[in-house]
Amino acid sequence: MTRFTFHDEHSAPQAAQPTMEQAKQAFGFVPNLVRGMANSPALAEGYLTLSGLYANTSLTPQEQQVALLAVSRYNGCDYCIAAHSMIAEMAQLSADAIQALRDDRPIDDPKLEALRVFTTKMVDKRGWLDEADTQAFLDAGFDMQQVGDVILAVGMKTLSNYFNHIARTPLDEAMNPYAWAGSAPAKQA
Repeated sequence: MTRFTFHDEHSAPQAAQPTMEQAKQAFGFVPNLVRGMANSPALAEGYLTLSGLYANTSLTPQEQQVALLAVSRYNGCDYCIAAHSMIAEMAQLSADAIQALRDDRPIDDPKLEALRVFTTKMVDKRGWLDEADTQAFLDAGFDMQQVGDVILAVGMKTLSNYFNHIARTPLDEAMNPYAWAGSAPAKQA
């Protein structure tokens, strides 16, 4: 079985050191995701760079977490579902909405549900959305900038979801209360 090293600041490749420090500054510790991605310094740097860009999109913090959880749920990534459940709670997304995302079921809030559906369709259809798919998203109160923001979310989570699948990234202690033991990826939206 292929094994990734989950580096610390002493064992990480020199090229990953700045990214490890950036993660420590941002989170107060270096998450296992970044520790594992440090095997490929470019991957670790790319992920954190995209994460920083995504935090400054036109989506609200709650909407950002809806999109990230929708992608992670579709891809069945237990690490990212735990991480973004915790972050969504910190962003004051309702517990009901978080649980709906974890369970792959509709969110009661119509605008957030439109975002969940659009994001899931974006992943499922690999970007080949029908005009009706995009129009439903726009009709819910989003705009074309937010279409792009969702594409950024999909790209960012694809990096982490796929890495976590291969590396079998263990949860960080802070995420243990948010552990997710789902099964197969979600079905089509």
